Amino acid sequence: MQFKKTKAILAAVLAAATTASATIIPASAAKQTHEDYASAPSTYAKRFLAIYDDVVTNGQTNGYLSSKNVASGGFGVPYHAVEELMCEAPDYGHETTSEAMSYIVWIAAMHDNIAKKEGESGKDLAKAWATLEQMIPSATDQNSFWSKNELSAQVCKEYPKDVKSYPSTGSQENVGINPIHSKFTSAYQSEGREYLMHWLADVDDWYGFGGSAEGTQGTFTFINTFQRGDQESCFETIPHPCTEDLKYGDSQLGMKFAFAKGSTAKQWSYTNAPDAEDRAIQAVYAANRWGVGDTSVSAKAAMMGDECRNNMFDKYYKAIGCQSYESDAKGGGLDGQHFLMSWYTAWGGAADGQWAWQIGCSHSHQFYQNPLAAYGLLYDKDLSSGMKAEGAAKDYTTSLQRQLEMYLWLQSADGPFAGGCTNCYNGDYSTYPSGVPTFYKMAYIEHPVYADPGSNHWTGNQFWATQRLAELYYLVCKNGDASDGKVTPGGLSIKEALKTVLDKWVEYFVTTTKFDTAKGDFEVVSSLDWTGAPADWSGTYKEGANSSLKCSIAGTGNTDLGCANSLANTLIYYAAANGVEASGEVKEGTSLPEKALYTAQRLMDLSWYYGRDSIGMSRTEHNGSLARIFDQEVYIPSGVSGKYPYGYEVSNGAKFIDLRPMYKNLEYYTELETAWKADVANGAKLSESLTGTDCSKYVNVAEVDLDYHRFWHIGDVMMALGTMAELYPDVTPLEDPTKFGASTGTTASTSESTTSATTESSTTSATTSTGSTEVDWGDANCSGESDVSKRVTVADAILVARVKAEDTKAKITDAGKANADVNGNDGIDDEDLTILLQYLAGIVKYGATKTAS
Repeated sequence: MQFKKTKAILAAVLAAATTASATIIPASAAKQTHEDYASAPSTYAKRFLAIYDDVVTNGQTNGYLSSKNVASGGFGVPYHAVEELMCEAPDYGHETTSEAMSYIVWIAAMHDNIAKKEGESGKDLAKAWATLEQMIPSATDQNSFWSKNELSAQVCKEYPKDVKSYPSTGSQENVGINPIHSKFTSAYQSEGREYLMHWLADVDDWYGFGGSAEGTQGTFTFINTFQRGDQESCFETIPHPCTEDLKYGDSQLGMKFAFAKGSTAKQWSYTNAPDAEDRAIQAVYAANRWGVGDTSVSAKAAMMGDECRNNMFDKYYKAIGCQSYESDAKGGGLDGQHFLMSWYTAWGGAADGQWAWQIGCSHSHQFYQNPLAAYGLLYDKDLSSGMKAEGAAKDYTTSLQRQLEMYLWLQSADGPFAGGCTNCYNGDYSTYPSGVPTFYKMAYIEHPVYADPGSNHWTGNQFWATQRLAELYYLVCKNGDASDGKVTPGGLSIKEALKTVLDKWVEYFVTTTKFDTAKGDFEVVSSLDWTGAPADWSGTYKEGANSSLKCSIAGTGNTDLGCANSLANTLIYYAAANGVEASGEVKEGTSLPEKALYTAQRLMDLSWYYGRDSIGMSRTEHNGSLARIFDQEVYIPSGVSGKYPYGYEVSNGAKFIDLRPMYKNLEYYTELETAWKADVANGAKLSESLTGTDCSKYVNVAEVDLDYHRFWHIGDVMMALGTMAELYPDVTPLEDPTKFGASTGTTASTSESTTSATTESSTTSATTSTGSTEVDWGDANCSGESDVSKRVTVADAILVARVKAEDTKAKITDAGKANADVNGNDGIDDEDLTILLQYLAGIVKYGATKTAS
């Protein structure tokens, strides 16, 4: 796109470009150095250890782990990412999640396994678990909770279509009672607390709820964000502390000023996300199999798994299939148990210990299920013996079968898995509409829990979920069914059920993963759209029942290294389960399992080739939705306001940035703000609907280069490397993964190279030859877009400005320098920047310089 031809816009762009680099705050991560691939470690085991050194051993230095908040007997608390400016569930990069804690346990288990085989010392599992325990609120932080024999909560309606309908109030005559709480307090009396992780924490007290001074690193503080249903995106949350002491916010409502009416008592509350607990349990189960387990850690993982049975219940413990807001006014007892892993359980109480409450969750998403963790809790002796509460084995036997059946029920005709189900339709236990499919009396939902964006678009939930299935499939194929046929999902054996879903799923993702011979790179499906619905579940698997349930590709990419390597991990286990043998370089072969291993190796090696840098792994990405930092209103009811710890106050009409003004001091902020202003000048606006928020008009925001080092990304990279080293120790990394031979078959595609021309056109490029170097006018960031309007943009001008200002974070290649020399004076100078800006403002024509003439 081009800017309007006005001097005012030109002046704004000039000012932004020439000052951007001066105001950028140095990142904790070092500049990417693109390590020479030929000198990379020669085995997958050594590559794992090299990354582990970056992320854990040197994690505090490299910015992955907090140096201020270090667990006793453990590691520094892992951040969600090295970088701070991001919003993607956590609304700040130096928050942490229970997800990150589960990954540190998982990679530590793999580390101890590989270190043992490599002749190195490795006893990091216990340290990792000690770090994970930072996310479990202490008994003091759960005052008197464990002393309550019965827990209840008032039933409140949800409003899936309207965040402005909150706060929602309940009635003392309509409550739900947790029927199994006393089983846990009896079995784990000495523990004195719910042994589950809260999902989110402000690691170094950036918000100040823990009492730290602005701009300093303070104490680890539990916080929460999401409170208001399906339409509350991560850009629309109101961050608040888990311990409400009425010190901040409103004098009567505290930090619940937008969520409550009347007055608020001093209190605390926490919420778990059981996919994290299950990943940690999965890791301990693996460590035990590999002979690097720790009995004390196994006992704690078992207790955690036992208490995850809280996640197997409807939100207010109403009977499954009740379809009535008024029914079960005291809860439905054990009839409220759906046996799936729901989205959460939440619990809380009064600061003085006078009362306490707990809820489950009515919504279950396919990607929160973990049959592998359930299998380990049942059949690993250290884990099974550690579940002390009454009914644990019985519940998990049912849950294992139910979770596996959920995948049989939700598999689309194409292969990927559809969303999930709920017991609380429309947020108020409405009667299910005619024709809505059911699963054990629960109604099908395309996108459970969140609609902005829809929770089953992103394919990461496909890869995470199916990795567990493939690993369990491998174990059952290798060691036999530990249930001795007692678990029969859909009338099939565990092995048959897993083979049924994996064959179709793997075929889809092997076929749709593309290796581009022209670019020497990969593309993996990143987003899916959905049509149709599954058939009613009868309890018996019926092949072809879901012929009308389909997905279509909404996006592909190569920057999400976590997803690409989680897919690789899945494919490796699938290949090994099916008996594929390999050493050296993997050949594609003709069978699906052989193709799976071939695809996995190339995904891993290309990830390393393009992503390896001085502190780990990252690929430059772009995210137009970050325009919501500036434009997204956060709903606060009129008539109320709240003051944050650093003195700023927010009220009705506040934007995302108004709740987080500290963002202005972070890396990327100035670049994003400059790009956003350019987009707004061209009329860009958010387009909000019940199916998500469209940010496609923010084309300049979408061009800002972002280099993120997410902890879970690097965790999935490491686990793929470790799995290859474990299952295929004789397979070695490719000498040059960008070269695809004639054997690439169905996973290869060839892209035509863009035609160059010296004429001015919106779809050609102005080039000239300088010796052996072809110069592409103005394309400083070497985007290579065929369309000039997309190739030469404000992003190129900002990059040139940063290079001119000697910004060490600015990454420009030799080819980019040649392209940026638009006046042909052998080097980047002020005139080059001026000409580029004049072109962007429409004052000069494209290519009207010596280089392009």
